[in-house]
Amino acid sequence: MTNEAKAKTVMVVEDIPNLLDMIAQMLDANNYKTIKAKDGQECLDKLKEEIPDIILLDIVMPGLTTEEILGAIEKDHRLSKVKIIFLTAIHIAEAEEEGLLASHQVVDFIEKPFTMRKLLDAITKAIN
Repeated sequence: MTNEAKAKTVMVVEDIPNLLDMIAQMLDANNYKTIKAKDGQECLDKLKEEIPDIILLDIVMPGLTTEEILGAIEKDHRLSKVKIIFLTAIHIAEAEEEGLLASHQVVDFIEKPFTMRKLLDAITKAIN
C-alpha cells in the first residue's frame, strides 16, 4: 500500500463530548482514522503513542492552555510535520492578539459554530 492510499489520521481535541463524538463520526464516515482527546493532557499523552497527520484543536479547554499544548508539540521533533487547525468560539482577532497563530504548524482557524462541510474542506486543504 502506498503512502497516498493510507487513511489519513486526524486527532480531534475537544472538551464538549457531543461535539467530539460528532466530529469523529463525520471523519470516520469520510474515511479518516480518528484519535479522540477530551483535553490537552490527553492529547499530549496520545501523541506519545501515535502521530496524526493533523490535529483539530479546540482553543479554550480546561486544564492545559493552548500555549502549553502548542509548546509541547513544537518541542517534539517527531511532530514537526503535524498540521494544526484551531476550532474555537473566540474570534480570529483575539487569537492573533494572544499569539496563537504564530506557530508554523497552525494552518487554519475555524470559528464555532461551523458546518461539517467547512471542516472537511479545511482538513482536505491542510493535508493535501
